[in-house]
Amino acid sequence: MHHYDPSLWNLRRDRDGKLLIEDQRLDALASDFGTPLHVVSAQTIRARCAELRRAFDGYPRRVSIHFSYKTNSVAGVLQLLHQQGLGAEVVNGYELWLARQLGLRGDDIVFNGPNKSDDELLAALEHDVGLVVVDAWDELVRLEALAARTERVARIALRVCPGVVPRRMNASSVAGSRRNQFGFDPRDALAERAIRRAVSSPHLRLRGLHAHIGSGIHDLDAFRRSTRSLLRLQHAVARAGGEPTLIDVGGGLGTRLSREFTTAEMLFYLGTGYLPRWPRPGAADLFARYGEAICDTLWRGCRELALPLPELVLEPGRALVSDAQVLLLTVGAVRERAKIGRFALVDGGAMSVSMMFLSEYHAVLLANRDARATERTSVFGRVPSPMDVVYRNLPLPRLQVGDVLAVMDAGAYFTSTATNFGGPRPAVLLVDGDEVVTVRRRETFADLARVELTLAERAGARVRRAQV
Repeated sequence: MHHYDPSLWNLRRDRDGKLLIEDQRLDALASDFGTPLHVVSAQTIRARCAELRRAFDGYPRRVSIHFSYKTNSVAGVLQLLHQQGLGAEVVNGYELWLARQLGLRGDDIVFNGPNKSDDELLAALEHDVGLVVVDAWDELVRLEALAARTERVARIALRVCPGVVPRRMNASSVAGSRRNQFGFDPRDALAERAIRRAVSSPHLRLRGLHAHIGSGIHDLDAFRRSTRSLLRLQHAVARAGGEPTLIDVGGGLGTRLSREFTTAEMLFYLGTGYLPRWPRPGAADLFARYGEAICDTLWRGCRELALPLPELVLEPGRALVSDAQVLLLTVGAVRERAKIGRFALVDGGAMSVSMMFLSEYHAVLLANRDARATERTSVFGRVPSPMDVVYRNLPLPRLQVGDVLAVMDAGAYFTSTATNFGGPRPAVLLVDGDEVVTVRRRETFADLARVELTLAERAGARVRRAQV
């Protein structure tokens, strides 16, 4: 059975076998702050940001990196990313508001999303957002009208659906197929019509084109094909009299140590209860190879189409934060039963902590002691639902009550998709060397009930509304 090397995640064990993140024992943090608990390494985030920047050092035009807020929306984590010089990629009014609260200027924000409301578009205009990514013709028309009404000029990119499906992807994570709902089809006459409208409007400034083809991608050729598609349409912008200055290649780069199940693997797992094989660690130079793929495609494509090299916009998410965060869970009971085998109950699962357990493989280590995996154990959460599972038939050491499990690569989508289905959401700690900071406190019962109205309060609200 597989034995995970903690150093793959920049973790280590002390002489007693305790798992450490930077200078902190994870089992001690679990004891002090309770579980479920998210723990984030500041050093790992800084290292990933620097690594991504180095991958594009040789590109001669401006490269701006905008972190995908939907990937991890914990404000303390976002602040750390912004301290590394990253902007924000937001997909709704709340994320736009949060970016402004964290001190970002409009120039530092990219606003995405297929169904932006008028209020959200007005907020983008008010804050002079640097790039509003327009998803469809009707949004283009609405944004132009709102900009005219407010006497502003919207800086935009048109989202393109390049018809690119990366290899070994779960179908639910593909975003660049023509079966998807996002963006303009470059083969459709509506795409060129939108270009002409944007170029000719005094209230729109078409800065360039955008594409985002999915999440957790390791197929670098998919990024090449998507970028080539953008360049071909960029040529159409120039023919229409526009002066496109940038290309936004979106996000979606995967991580070395976790991956989504393919569609076939998910069906197999749901049908048999047996996990696919743990992915071998990806190439250590993944960022460098990604940068080379994008930059080389731009060099070659611009030369062939006689286009100037554009500014480059990146929207990374999981590649920067996935392996920087660990989720801690405590074993509350260990049981055994025919047809299930040995199983453990912990204080979080797919329905109560993160739905990511249902579609992604994450390594699970023991935090409080070092022991090799010797048997398959199913791990379930505390909610009385068969869907509240961590993993079935997971290779683990023989578990005991009180053991602390460390779920690796919890930095992407674990906190942002968390729900209150199982009760209050966990706390989030940021570790920076010997310093530990709570960047999200654990929710309380009172937090959950704060927005609720009793029957008496609702009756009063109806009376007040009627009087108005």
